[in-house]
Amino acid sequence: MALPLLVTFAVLIVLCGAIQIQDLGGEWIIKDEEGKYDNLSATVPGGIYTDLMNNEVISNIFYGYNDNATRWVPRTNWTYRRSFSVDEVLLSFDNINIVFDGLDTISTILINNETVGESKNMFVQYVFDIKKQLKSGDNLIEVRFQSPIDAAEKLSAEQNKSYNIPLNCPPDAYRGECYVNMLRKMQASFSWDWGPAFPSVGIWKDVHIEAYNETVIRNLVADVVLSEDNSSWTVYVDTYFASNAKKALTGKLSFELELDERNVTTTVTVYLLTNKLNEIVLTNYTLIIDADQVKSWWPNGYGAQNLYKLTATFSNEDDTEITSKSIQIGFKTIELVQDTLDSGLTFYFKINGIPIFMKGSNEIPIDILPERGQDKETIKRLLTAARDSHMNMLRVWGGGVYESDYFYDLADEFGILIWQDFMFACNLYPTTEEYLNNVLDEVRHQVKRLRSHTSIALFSGNNENEGALIDDWYKVRANFTIYKKDYVTLYIDTIKKEFTRLTNSRGIFVSSSPSNGKETEEEGYVADKPSSTFYGDVHFYNYLFDSFNSVIYPIPRFASEYGYQSLPSFNTLLTVADNASDLNIDSDFLDHRQHHPLGNMEIKSLIDFQFTLPDEKSKNYNKAFIYYSQIIHAVSTKVETEHYRRYRSSLNDKGEGYTMGALYWQLNDVWVAPTWSGIDYTGKWKMLQYYTEEFFAPLIITGHINAERTLETYVVSDLLSPIENATASIQVYNWTSLESIFVKNISVDLDAGKSHLIDSFDIDDFLSEAKCGALDDARYNCLIYLSLYTNEMRISPDNFVFPAKIKSSNPQQPKIEITDVTQLSDEGSYQIEITTDNIALFVWLDTDEIKGRFSENGRLCVLGMSTALVLQTLPKIDENDVMSTKTPKERFLELLDLLENHVEKLRKSASQLEEDRDALLSTLDSVRNADLMYELEDKTFPDDRDDINRYADRISSRCLTVEVRVLTQRDQMQEEALFQVNHLIDGLVKGLKSDAESTKAKCIAYMNACSSSMVSGITDKRFESALLGCTLDDQKKVKRRLQGLLHYFDKLKVQSLQ
Repeated sequence: MALPLLVTFAVLIVLCGAIQIQDLGGEWIIKDEEGKYDNLSATVPGGIYTDLMNNEVISNIFYGYNDNATRWVPRTNWTYRRSFSVDEVLLSFDNINIVFDGLDTISTILINNETVGESKNMFVQYVFDIKKQLKSGDNLIEVRFQSPIDAAEKLSAEQNKSYNIPLNCPPDAYRGECYVNMLRKMQASFSWDWGPAFPSVGIWKDVHIEAYNETVIRNLVADVVLSEDNSSWTVYVDTYFASNAKKALTGKLSFELELDERNVTTTVTVYLLTNKLNEIVLTNYTLIIDADQVKSWWPNGYGAQNLYKLTATFSNEDDTEITSKSIQIGFKTIELVQDTLDSGLTFYFKINGIPIFMKGSNEIPIDILPERGQDKETIKRLLTAARDSHMNMLRVWGGGVYESDYFYDLADEFGILIWQDFMFACNLYPTTEEYLNNVLDEVRHQVKRLRSHTSIALFSGNNENEGALIDDWYKVRANFTIYKKDYVTLYIDTIKKEFTRLTNSRGIFVSSSPSNGKETEEEGYVADKPSSTFYGDVHFYNYLFDSFNSVIYPIPRFASEYGYQSLPSFNTLLTVADNASDLNIDSDFLDHRQHHPLGNMEIKSLIDFQFTLPDEKSKNYNKAFIYYSQIIHAVSTKVETEHYRRYRSSLNDKGEGYTMGALYWQLNDVWVAPTWSGIDYTGKWKMLQYYTEEFFAPLIITGHINAERTLETYVVSDLLSPIENATASIQVYNWTSLESIFVKNISVDLDAGKSHLIDSFDIDDFLSEAKCGALDDARYNCLIYLSLYTNEMRISPDNFVFPAKIKSSNPQQPKIEITDVTQLSDEGSYQIEITTDNIALFVWLDTDEIKGRFSENGRLCVLGMSTALVLQTLPKIDENDVMSTKTPKERFLELLDLLENHVEKLRKSASQLEEDRDALLSTLDSVRNADLMYELEDKTFPDDRDDINRYADRISSRCLTVEVRVLTQRDQMQEEALFQVNHLIDGLVKGLKSDAESTKAKCIAYMNACSSSMVSGITDKRFESALLGCTLDDQKKVKRRLQGLLHYFDKLKVQSLQ
């Protein structure tokens, strides 16, 4: 090896109580086996596609047809190498290891041209002893990766000498690679029906050298168990140590648990020997914690996510070496309840003794390139969207990867429970001794790594493989006995057995998803019907029938997969296409991106049930198809999800029901294409994600028309407390009017955690009586609008029911206008006012350049005006972009420009806080001056008014403790102008009580001076002249103050009408 061609890079060396850690991440060099590409720069952690793009060897693989153009990349053997230096101090340690947290996938590792180890599994942490191979000074490390396609093909050929293990190759529409089931690698990297084939290689996680004499703590694992009398928690701690040359360790092990009031500490002297797995471990060490010393951890929507830091510290006998590791733990109980019913078993999760309906989605890999899946910004964006959409569970799907530590840390913090699949999906798998040992290494590493996370709910053996076997997806019925034996050997005798050992029988495991849970076990782990609605969980997809009709959906115990496809927005598609003609629905490009067989045909079929598309030759056809696809996607998933939620506390005549989970497919994307995702690859929310915020709300009112055309209206509550005296409002709207023509209000008391049928009636009779037309025609002329109130305040999202198919109904063409856009903060948020002159269906707002999301979108507008917010994230200051090839002055000026933008954003944010405070104070003044206050002077209750005033004064005092000062720079003339403007407005305030009508007219005249378009009436020229002398900041504040006054006039008008 030609060392002069290499660069010796700086490395990070950390000394921890005489234990030495040397980071080997950063700059490496790559080359291919044929020598065509040599001495290309690489980054570790990373991967071959990312590195080749950075070197401009290949173009952006996510653009156009570049997935085809780069097929050669995974068919090539690649070597990563670098030099590094070690000194005599490091070499003096008794134990020196190199630790790879992730190698993708088949590789040989060499130090100074001597092989030190091999990798065969991207889900395993590899630790290799390199003490004998190291030398003082410069050293060379190489990681030689074998082509994953070649490796898979060779392993399949070897397996076929005995018998074939399908699925050999994916469907043609996937445009994928073959034999991925031979490798312990991201199964989706060889393609899926929602993603491309990018079988990467590389060092996709951190790599470092560790040097020690005694040990380092490798894993710290904790289980918490509540005592039977609920008086205390037991924390069971397993501590896994790195092995050493002595095959034993002696020293002191201390534990510290940081609680709210005090810390719990304990120390034990240990003498441990290496076990048969070549690991040193202290298991089941216990800490007893009084229950009143900690607060419980709750899923999102049910309480706080209280987490406590647990630290283990080991010191050797003479205290010359110290190693420690910390984790966060939460105190919760979790049960998967499978109780006997007359028909089947229940299947639901009970958290801290409370049955909880699981609401969420399925997460596919954060990115198809595994190193990019570690990106914290992307992870946080996705999990924040899940949290904000009321999700309390995500299923980490079995064809991807076990996600990063940060992913699970954030799930702990956000209260999002994790249904964790082991990484086996839609295939049969080998059971050779070598393969099973490889799987055991994976199970051991991942269970130790993930088990302590409070968010982990259960582990599942695989995705859909039980169903694939029993339903004969791969035509193996003739040899069913062989493949069933393989199935049990892999998932039960190997994975489940090892999982049970590692978790001390305290973990929750199901053999597959879907499965029949306990019933599957009773049937020998391959049930006759793994998707039975009487047991376990189901996956359900149906593209043949009208998806707006809830009667087509099953009534399972738990729906862990279901969904529909849509195309991402036109603007998103343009980011990967050469031109707009590529986005014709029947174009080769969109066909290339659609990997689901017959996918676009199924989308069109579903659209045709409800809508009439323009002529295919129309210039609007493509955009209309995309728009309608997202409506179908959103509304169908809404209808199906609400169907499952309605059955949370009831059974039908067959014994189906008690549905306690709805996890739709899928949360995210790995490229720009038609898929099932709610959030596209650019981070933009599709219509589905906006609907998710509503159909997963803790309290919903929902209606559906059953097979007998009876409208059944339900209120579903996930709340832990009952609600008394709520009002359910069933309103009827004629398609031709924004005013409801009939209202039926129903007073309801709502039990906690239940679904309530509050009314049912023949929909056609009801609409006919509501003056929607003759009995046979009424369904086409009207729609149903549902609301839920307490004390005239909405407590759930509004909802709707279409009595007939939309294309058969008579909606009018609305005139929708954006009448005002107000910037609330620099690069932050905007208020958008929308008006419509008719009922407007699925009003969709989109932006070309501004990245963010609206407060609501795709809504049904039955009111004259709606308001939405667009949020844009703060741009990051990237020193690599700023500090490029510019002069020092230019660099500083650009950096200062960025900082100035952030300062202005800070000013705007502070101004908004100032306005919020002033608005609160104004509201309190309105309370004090309200007419109703004078009615409290009744002598019967002489103290009531004083009590209210004292309460208001106390709130005002608290409000005034918030000091926000945003100074506007003004010259003397601007100060005088502002004084005149405020003087005129103060005069309005004084005239409120004496002559409200003329005062309002003057306020409108003032408001007209602030707007480019007049509200009504005339403009007050005196006010306008004064206003023009003010600064722009002051003009905006004046406009907002006048808007507040006009709003107050409107309230006065409403009160007088009442």
